[in-house]
Amino acid sequence: MQIIENKITLFDNIETIIDTVDEQGLKRVLLTLSKINKFKNTMQEYLSKEDFYKKIFLEFKEVFSIAKFKVIYMSDDQRVVLFKTADRLEYDFSFEYIISKDVTISICIDNQNFSQFQIIILNTYFKELVDLFYIQYVLSDLEKSITIDPLTKLQNRISFNTEMKTLVPLARRERMNFGVMLINIDRFRAVNDEHGDEFGDKFLKLYAKTIKKNIRTSDIAVRFSGGEFLVLLINVESEEMTIKIAEKIQDRLAETYLLSPNNDHFKKTVSIGVSMFPEDSADINEVIKFTEMALVDAQAKGNGRNQLVRYKDIETGTIEFF
Repeated sequence: MQIIENKITLFDNIETIIDTVDEQGLKRVLLTLSKINKFKNTMQEYLSKEDFYKKIFLEFKEVFSIAKFKVIYMSDDQRVVLFKTADRLEYDFSFEYIISKDVTISICIDNQNFSQFQIIILNTYFKELVDLFYIQYVLSDLEKSITIDPLTKLQNRISFNTEMKTLVPLARRERMNFGVMLINIDRFRAVNDEHGDEFGDKFLKLYAKTIKKNIRTSDIAVRFSGGEFLVLLINVESEEMTIKIAEKIQDRLAETYLLSPNNDHFKKTVSIGVSMFPEDSADINEVIKFTEMALVDAQAKGNGRNQLVRYKDIETGTIEFF
């Protein structure tokens, strides 16, 4: 692959170009510069990643007949493909731009037998767009950080609430059942008190990983609060299946342990509240409230550990919220 290192742009070379081209050539250069500037200004309005790259794809295809290209973000600790139009290992040209001392963005394209002048035009486009590529990456990374719990890598409540706005109407149309469970690590505060916050964080990550391992990839797991996880079983077959999965998760978590600073197999049980959508309510927020009520009831039973309660089985009049 040829790396374009001597990256001359029309802006950089405008005086030389004016001296060496005729009047028609000069008009062509000025029109090209105007087009590139207008395109860049237009692209600043496209904050949606899908629309942003779609617009760029159409521009490159129209101006240069480029159908295959790839944009890569590179830093000291990662390499991320920001966008690609095809699965392809090798490209003929790579334009590389240094964003900062730690970050480089590369745009890889097919060889179209470009003339030297076309390469200059291409580089002018890329150099004008490269900051926008970086902004898109930052926005995407920021969105991810807002919607993903940084510790457990599960969805957070913001992400869950947003997703429900689309998923719930779809479930109503398709008559899908959701099994909802709220999983609470019994007396989780004692984990931090006994072994410290760092150990508690490792413990949460381990339990989150176990939960994910015991549900389908189509199901949703959410970091609900400190030691609580919300699980949504999408299009679950029945209430009985929901209870069965909840029991399996409860058993797996009871077996999950982390070596403590004392070299003990440190483990905790969990209590689980279960409810069903739309059986208990057609309002998903109300279903989640019912799940919380079932969990409170579960924690009130016996010694307050290792309990599983279905919402419809509780005596709601006996529940006290503190």
